[in-house]
Amino acid sequence: MYRHSAIILFGYGSFGRQLYKNLCDAGHHVRVVTGLDEYVERGKQEQIDITKINIKRNDDLLSLNINPEKDLLYCAMNKTANNLFLVLSLRTLYPKANIISISNSFENTRKLKYAGVDSVIDLYEATARRTAHMLTKPAVTKALDEIIYNHNDLKMAEITLTKETFMDGKNVSEIPFKKLGVILIAIIDKELGHELIFTDHRIDHKLDAGDVLVVVGKHESLAKLQKKMQEG
Repeated sequence: MYRHSAIILFGYGSFGRQLYKNLCDAGHHVRVVTGLDEYVERGKQEQIDITKINIKRNDDLLSLNINPEKDLLYCAMNKTANNLFLVLSLRTLYPKANIISISNSFENTRKLKYAGVDSVIDLYEATARRTAHMLTKPAVTKALDEIIYNHNDLKMAEITLTKETFMDGKNVSEIPFKKLGVILIAIIDKELGHELIFTDHRIDHKLDAGDVLVVVGKHESLAKLQKKMQEG
């Protein structure tokens, strides 16, 4: 069975530390790489394998002696711009490497994929999965709680549809939720006795006045959606 010889985790801020903990708990050997002295000091105090480099220097990246056929590379710095730059550099140096990066928006996910990342830990989409699990399975993963809710401004809201709203009488597929900056998690359907229905791409649910939408988004996106709903 194929196994990674090591996981190299770039970043030891709020995201990186939580990923480090969960990866180690899962039994992986993790090497941490950072560009900040404060994280190096913290890592040394916690007795972890941590190295300081300048991520913008290819020579420093090469000094890590990455094995692109064995090592799994995680880009988990707090600043998306740094992760994007790092993905571009790593993909250039190691065309066959397996690169994973975190993202906190649809647009950043798109940019990272263009840069050559193999997989994205989309914190925005993960919020939707976490919320659905919370409603169906009380045992939610601690990592998503820590990474998403403690370190981001994502919120969950319930929005009741009125007859005046532009959504009344339309199917879910007709509503540009992504463009509005929110994720639809579930619908509390008035016609079905207020039954909670989780959204599923296979079912194009018709929305009616009285339905309640359970959505997740940043504060400003939710405020804009509420305003648009009031405008009809």
